[in-house]
Amino acid sequence: MSGMPVVPSAGELRKIVAGDPRGYAQRWSFGVPSWRHASEGGFRRARYEVVRIDEPTARHYVTSQHYLSGWPASIHRFGMLDTEAVPGPDDQTVQGHVLVGVVVLASPMNERVLTVPFPQLVPSAHALNALTHSYRSPMERSVSRPC
Repeated sequence: MSGMPVVPSAGELRKIVAGDPRGYAQRWSFGVPSWRHASEGGFRRARYEVVRIDEPTARHYVTSQHYLSGWPASIHRFGMLDTEAVPGPDDQTVQGHVLVGVVVLASPMNERVLTVPFPQLVPSAHALNALTHSYRSPMERSVSRPC
C-alpha cells in the first residue's frame, strides 16, 4: 500500500461493530486507534511468540501504548513478541524481541462485570488460575519437564 491510513467505510464499520470484520484489524499505538486490512500483509502466526511477562513490563506497555490509562488488578499477564522485527530505539523488548501486544487477565472491580453478560458464571480466581495454569508457550513446550 502507499502508506496512507486504511479506514473502513461507514458500512464496513457497521459490520465490524456487528462482529463481522471482513479483513480489517484494529491496532492501537500510543493511545491512537488505526485500522489495517489483510491486503497489507495479514497476520502470519509463525512470526510471533506468546510468553508470560511480569507486571512492570505489561503495565508500561499498556499504559503507554493503549487507550487504557489506568491499571487493573492484574492476575496473569502475557506478551506477544515479534520474533522477526528489529528493535528500534522506542521499542519495548522482552527476551530480545519486540513486544507488540499484551493481554492482562485481571480481577474486576465488581463481579457484575462478569455475571451480567454471563449469568450462569460463578466468578472464581480458581477458574482463572486453572485456565492459565495449563498454558505453556511453544518455547516452554519444547523443554522436557519431569512428570
